[in-house]
Amino acid sequence: MALPESKLIRGELILRDMQLTGEVKVTRNSLVRWLALALGFVSPNETRTAVIDALDALCYFQFKGTNPTVPELLEWMNSKGKKVGEKALRYHLWQLKKNGWLERSKGRYRFFMPPLADRQDVAASIEAVIRSRSEVSLAKIKEALKSLKQAYK
Repeated sequence: MALPESKLIRGELILRDMQLTGEVKVTRNSLVRWLALALGFVSPNETRTAVIDALDALCYFQFKGTNPTVPELLEWMNSKGKKVGEKALRYHLWQLKKNGWLERSKGRYRFFMPPLADRQDVAASIEAVIRSRSEVSLAKIKEALKSLKQAYK
């Protein structure tokens, strides 16, 4: 009987070790795409850009110190010529929230912020999410290896 492996997965954390070249740093768009790739929000060579556009808008508002609503995000994206529908935006916001990257309060979104962090420090947010999720996974891996070691005795 096969294990229901997909039911065991509580979440995924994809981190890619990518070169941060000077050419990537030339434009905001290339930096946002690089970030989305590095954090596993998109796959290499993916042509869909809705999550990248959402990440771009979220970064804009976060660095300005504002927690945007969906209409504000859509208005900003439309002003930049990005064609993202409300349904697609809400889906990507939900996915980012479900995976711990975003918080939502009173219809406003922001990156998850650890206690005592500067509200505009997106790096601290990303680091906190990665540390939290990886520590939980590592603890379970250690437990599994301990059990596996016992199985070999």
